[in-house]
Amino acid sequence: MKRLMSIVMSILFLMVLSACGKQYAVTAEFIDVEIELTSIVFTVEIDDPEDEITGSVTVTLFDEDNKSVSNNTYDDLAGLVGITYRDLKNEMTYTIKVYATIDRESVMIASKTFNLASAQIVEISTPEEFFNMRNNKIGNYVLKNDIDFAGVTFVAPFNASYIFTGTFDGQGFSLKNINFEGLVTQTGVFGYVSSGRIEDVVIENVTIGTAEAPLSIATLSRVGIIAGYVSSTTGVIENVTVKNSIINYSTTFSSTSSLIYVGGAVGELRGSMTNVTLENVSVTLEAKGYAKVRMGGVVGLIGEDGILRNIKSDADVTLNFRGNALKNREVQINLGGVIGQNRAINKSRSVENIMTTGDINVDLDFGTTADTTSANYSVYIGGLIGISSNNIFNAFFAGSIAVDHEANENEASVSKVFYVGGLMGFYNSNKTTQATVKLEGTTTIHISDDVTLRASQTFGQSASTVVQNVGIFGTPHLLINDVSETLSDTSTVLPNLTDFFTNEWIEEAYNSLNG
Repeated sequence: MKRLMSIVMSILFLMVLSACGKQYAVTAEFIDVEIELTSIVFTVEIDDPEDEITGSVTVTLFDEDNKSVSNNTYDDLAGLVGITYRDLKNEMTYTIKVYATIDRESVMIASKTFNLASAQIVEISTPEEFFNMRNNKIGNYVLKNDIDFAGVTFVAPFNASYIFTGTFDGQGFSLKNINFEGLVTQTGVFGYVSSGRIEDVVIENVTIGTAEAPLSIATLSRVGIIAGYVSSTTGVIENVTVKNSIINYSTTFSSTSSLIYVGGAVGELRGSMTNVTLENVSVTLEAKGYAKVRMGGVVGLIGEDGILRNIKSDADVTLNFRGNALKNREVQINLGGVIGQNRAINKSRSVENIMTTGDINVDLDFGTTADTTSANYSVYIGGLIGISSNNIFNAFFAGSIAVDHEANENEASVSKVFYVGGLMGFYNSNKTTQATVKLEGTTTIHISDDVTLRASQTFGQSASTVVQNVGIFGTPHLLINDVSETLSDTSTVLPNLTDFFTNEWIEEAYNSLNG
């Protein structure tokens, strides 16, 4: 009896094993496979001769740590054509597994491992080779010598159709004598950068328009000498010097939904920029419409995850706003000696070690029409930042600010509020800004009586209830309509800057002002 029971149990055990290891006739094959540096494109061809598939098919991408990177379900097998995975990491191994639903169970019917190619190093030594980078936007480029673009029609290699995601190592060499003949939506030597990296290069003698013939565009635009737009949080600009370069930019926008981003280095920055120097740079905007302006000596706008550190600039910033028949419009201008608008709120110490010795000049004529019944004009001007949503660490402004505005007879029903600060026009954070100072330099404001003015040698206005570690050093100066307001300004006057800064980099930058 015991022997019979043993035989029965053995048979049942074998039946269970057989059920667990059931074989199906359905198979899958990967065809039309295309592998690039950071992408895989393929088609899954399924053969199901006995109609065993009873539900959907799932295709899952795993990285080399067996972590699921992408998971897609297809109810229609026709959708298994041209499956594409982008923005992968080169030199990494990926595995793709295909699962089919059979009798309410998910059964793996195919698996294939792909090794992405290592990025090819491409040497750049001529203008033609620089322009040819657009043919491989994910390549790794190395500059082998200075490139002189004098006499060469310059067209940035990267734009909205060819966004740079590779690397460019300048090895300390220069890209020089670059003349732009027109603007596009992302204007700069590198144009449009996503997750790309640009490092160790000198960019000099770049002309984006002249005072006599500024370049114009009538659509949303981002303009910077290095790049117009760095759109990804993984985009990096590091160890770059911009020298002897100018931006003269004219707009004719006629929509308050339009935005202008312009900076001496980058128009809009959503990645990181560190160890960047601007020498003998000027940024001038002639705004003839009524778009919203984000303008800075270095960056027009920094996004929520942006990083700006170790920035030394002497960029002069000039805005001449000439409104074109403004009627019942909302105008907003954010302008700073370094940053027009700082939204970098998601990372600690996102803005640190920044300085500028450049001057700011703003002349405002809104061109309000006679039939205007309601309008709002908001202007934020700061020696460092026009408007900031986060604190900064170790910074100084050593230039001058001049603001001029005369009302016209049609602005009785217009609300006009100007925020002018030697450090920030408006500080919209409850965190403590640390070790930030306005050095000796003039702040001169001429405005009409219908403007509500918030002005100071530090923050034009602050939303913070926290005591800030900021102040002014040197001879105070705040002149409003030819009347000195230095005594009424409550900004802290620092007797000296001994042990004021907390970082060696900013100490050296400050000491360099005195030789």
